[in-house]
Amino acid sequence: MAKIQGLFRNRAKDSDFDDEMRTHLRLLTERFVRQGMTPSDAVFAARRQFGNAGLLQQDHREMRTFLSLETFWRDLRYGARQLRMNWLFTAASVFSLALGIGANTAVFTLLDQLVLRLLPVYEPERLVMIWSTGPHFGGNDGPRKASYPMYQDFQRKAEAFESVFCRFDTPAAIAFEGGTERVDAELVSGNYFQALGVGPAIGRVFSPEADDQIYKGHPVVVLSHGYWTSRFAGDPKIVGAKILVNDYPMEVVGVAAAGFTGLDPSSTPHIWVPIQMKPVMTPGQDDLGERRSQWIQMFARLKPGYTVASARASLQPLFHQILLEEVGQAALRNLSRYDRERFLKRTALVETAATGYSNLRQRYSTALIVLMGMAALILLIACSNVANLLIARAVARQKEIAVHLAIGAARRNVIARLLTESLLLAFTGAGLGLVLSVVATRALLNMLPANGVLLTLHAEPDPRILLFCAGVALATVLLFGLAPALQATKLDLWTTLKDMVGAVTGAGAPRLRKALVTTQVALSLLLLVGAGLFSRSLINLKNTQTGFRGIENVASFQVDPAKQGYRVPRIHNFYATALNEIRAIPGVKSAAYAMWPLLDRVELDMTVAVESYQGKDGENMQAYYNQISPGYWQAMGIRLLAGRDFDDSDRFDPPDGDKDPVAGMTVAIVNRSFAEHFFRAESPIGRHIGCCHGSATRPDIRIVGMVENSVIGSPRDGALRQVFFPYLQLNLPKPVTFYVRTGSGTASILPQLRRVIAKLDGATPVYDMKTLDTQLNETLSTERLIASLSVVFGVLATALAALGLYGVTAFVVASRTKEIGLRMALGATRLSVLWLVLKELLMLLGTGLLIGLPCAYTLSRSVSSQLFDMAPVDAWTCAGAVAILVFVAAVSGFLPARRASAIDPIKALRYQ
Repeated sequence: MAKIQGLFRNRAKDSDFDDEMRTHLRLLTERFVRQGMTPSDAVFAARRQFGNAGLLQQDHREMRTFLSLETFWRDLRYGARQLRMNWLFTAASVFSLALGIGANTAVFTLLDQLVLRLLPVYEPERLVMIWSTGPHFGGNDGPRKASYPMYQDFQRKAEAFESVFCRFDTPAAIAFEGGTERVDAELVSGNYFQALGVGPAIGRVFSPEADDQIYKGHPVVVLSHGYWTSRFAGDPKIVGAKILVNDYPMEVVGVAAAGFTGLDPSSTPHIWVPIQMKPVMTPGQDDLGERRSQWIQMFARLKPGYTVASARASLQPLFHQILLEEVGQAALRNLSRYDRERFLKRTALVETAATGYSNLRQRYSTALIVLMGMAALILLIACSNVANLLIARAVARQKEIAVHLAIGAARRNVIARLLTESLLLAFTGAGLGLVLSVVATRALLNMLPANGVLLTLHAEPDPRILLFCAGVALATVLLFGLAPALQATKLDLWTTLKDMVGAVTGAGAPRLRKALVTTQVALSLLLLVGAGLFSRSLINLKNTQTGFRGIENVASFQVDPAKQGYRVPRIHNFYATALNEIRAIPGVKSAAYAMWPLLDRVELDMTVAVESYQGKDGENMQAYYNQISPGYWQAMGIRLLAGRDFDDSDRFDPPDGDKDPVAGMTVAIVNRSFAEHFFRAESPIGRHIGCCHGSATRPDIRIVGMVENSVIGSPRDGALRQVFFPYLQLNLPKPVTFYVRTGSGTASILPQLRRVIAKLDGATPVYDMKTLDTQLNETLSTERLIASLSVVFGVLATALAALGLYGVTAFVVASRTKEIGLRMALGATRLSVLWLVLKELLMLLGTGLLIGLPCAYTLSRSVSSQLFDMAPVDAWTCAGAVAILVFVAAVSGFLPARRASAIDPIKALRYQ
């Protein structure tokens, strides 16, 4: 404690100790005088007996404080004074570092939250996700899905897991105290919270005994902590209250613990509902017992002693046994021998789920890793720039450093002092970079589609981000501070103290500066090539023919009356009335609806059987499907190539009690890709197809039309095989997306569309209202994110490289002033001097380009999966990047070169 106090009260302690030593010396001197010595002899004798005062002071300082900390604090104050005196150098260095550190922190903030961070649950490293390879020969509701019966089999029989649990997310409508809103719900098995080790904040959470036993018999809800605080103001009285979920009364039994947001690190559901309530949560779609319907995501907790690999190996025999049972069931009884063998060769897959699972992560993880690499290159360029500035500053401080070394300062102490200044620069840059990163992260989050869920991603730094930022700052000290500090202390003290011309930070300093600038040029070329490739790829995607005409004039919105208790006939009437009202709005040219939203990356396909077509072994017989209303092609601007459109006669009025969803399907329209694949050059009109969720069935649906190809999910996927059915023949109460084509001013018509639905039923929420062009931008958000940031990084890299080239050229001119003056005195022209300077600059540029081009070739091939409709090695992109760097180098070097050509020979020969 005394040493800690000594850090803050050292001056008072030193003063007291000095007074004490002077008192001892005075008393000793007086004693020797009384013994008969002269005053001068007495002083000398007292000092000799007392000992070395300076050494005693040093010993006392070491005893009462931490000498290393005191030295560091002294160096810190000295460095702060030096940086304050050279504010221009300090500002340039701090700003360069802030750009590099801020870019890395911003990208890492998203990467950490979306990819790296463990779930806030009990022992997350023991969590795994389970799914299987195809073919499923059934309906598939997205990636990594499984059937509910398969989950039940694994839960009962899998030996490697303590527990197996599942989830399924779906939109829902909540009505409470007169207000209705759309929320994101998650259906979970009864052991969901138990398996994750998550308890309640208030009330209780689900349990397998109370909430996973009775079909449709658990009308209870657990609120997420965020939804509880935002919607119900954290009122504990909500526990026990009744709310309407999809017009069905359910009781709120608890609120999940604060900090738990589910298994998706990017978002959290508003509510959790027992999976046995699926018929209520997805009206008309009850597939709890359907083995051919892949719709849940399955997770498990490993038993102690099991690894992911051993769990996968132990699960495969059980999985194969279940497949043998399934292949004998009626749905798969008609499989060909080849398809049967493929089905039985399916593999159970097990992967760690310590960080959860997120569709957003699947879309953005590769892009974020690429951007993290680009941000690291920005940081390297910034560090090279600051290192160049430090070397230039060392030239101005060489006499100061030489004096320190000449009077006995250890070289390591001088290096430590210089590194302390670098540390100040790094942490000041990190502080400013942290502010920039918050702004940048918010801009990145705005590029991510929210889709109505509670996003948990945030821009504000937490302890992990602060620690990362501090670590980057320390790394930058080594990157830009160590080499200049070592170089600055390699001095010829004799020539430096005599102020001779040759004393310029050692012979290696110019070579080091040139090497740093060459590195900057090479790294800048990498970033410019990356910016060009990603930008052109985004442009190619935007210009891809989607098949829809004038998407900027098409508005879309979604409604789901089934969530309000509507049955099929009433839903059909609701949609028909809504269409009539919408088409009557001034400015509306046409309107229609479709069951599945377009350009939304929805993965919905089915196995088809085609009349007179025998599929080859291994042939993909899948087709994407949609249910649409009459007038759809006109609203979307898609050409009808042959046959007819659907009309109001293509409908099915199911008798009471009929639950077969496709019993009324009699007609279909196919796109050109489907027709060309299955019918070659023949017309598909009048031919028949069949569809099912299992093996192929008898084709009994007549094709009445063929349309031009159009994009389903993303332009990157291209034209896929599609089949369209009349929505009015579907015996399911499904939500739809309305598409409204206007002449112009699409944004102004959106409030009128909302009023139409409110007029029909004010309790039916309208959501995802946007133009189709906006939807396309959201679909391409990954590409927009990486293209936008790569352009920003490319501009920053070019600006930093320009600063580095300018600095080196100016340094060369300053160090060769006498030589240039001598050349001009001997008759050299201004043009030859100009070329003398620019030639060295061009050599640096050429060397950097020679290094950068092979690296750009390698890196561009590694990111080829992120490109679209272009070769990874694009000559025009590389040529453009080289041209930009040549132009920037010419501009950066021209001013110092012009200044060199204007040197007065007389003044130059007297220089130094």
